[in-house]
Amino acid sequence: MTAPDEPAEMASPVCYASEFEDYFRPPPLAGDELVSFLNVLLESERAGARVLARWCHEAAPDAGVTAETLGAVRDDEARYCAGLTDHLRRLGAEPSHATGRFFDKAMTIAAWPDRLRFLDKGQSWVAREIREKLPRIADADLAAFLREMLDRHEHNLKLCAPPA
Repeated sequence: MTAPDEPAEMASPVCYASEFEDYFRPPPLAGDELVSFLNVLLESERAGARVLARWCHEAAPDAGVTAETLGAVRDDEARYCAGLTDHLRRLGAEPSHATGRFFDKAMTIAAWPDRLRFLDKGQSWVAREIREKLPRIADADLAAFLREMLDRHEHNLKLCAPPA
């Protein structure tokens, strides 16, 4: 036992702990799983771009968001469609030509507060999917693109926040 005024000896940290880091890290997203993920995002972005192309022409002063804001979000959706298509082709995969179900559902919504809540739900879903899968993306260029896409979706969520 040491006296109160003597420093206590401490045990050293486990020197082999770093060997287990890969054990707890999820495997990289690759092959068909990666292509499927990117195509689902592409279909979702395409649906969002189509919805916003219509809604930005219908925005009224009481919509809770301006036509210009909706147009800017639409442009982001279209840009990410193009980027996802480019990445899929670069990876040797065929980009989907389908449009996500978000479009058909969104076209049935008439009231602006409900539209904004639905848009929020769609943008949140895309952000959540990217956030979940991003740590598993090994391709540096694709990871940077998805990080930008995530950041932009989070930004757009704030721009188009539905009324409380």
